[in-house]
Amino acid sequence: MKKIIVLLCLSLIGCATVTKESKTPQQAVVKPVATDEKELDSVISVFNEVIKKTPGYAGAYYNRAVAYFYKKDYEQCWQDVHKAESLDYSFSPDFIESLKKASGREK
Repeated sequence: MKKIIVLLCLSLIGCATVTKESKTPQQAVVKPVATDEKELDSVISVFNEVIKKTPGYAGAYYNRAVAYFYKKDYEQCWQDVHKAESLDYSFSPDFIESLKKASGREK
């Protein structure tokens, strides 16, 4: 559980340091240490709370999309990708390509 909390703090700090002008969130990516479904659900629920409080915070959608990707919930991942991009947040081309291959669909 401590690893998850540390991961979330690092993710939030990383996202907070990415300015809208730089639009390079891929530099702020922290790969999740969570490997099982329960841990990923905990990570997702934390970002759900962040989104409820600050719905315009693109970094939360970005990080939740990454968690959904590792959970193999590609439909939810795509939804968060679209939402984050609508808020001027860019995903790395490698992430998008991996998501396309894993989900078997285009954007």
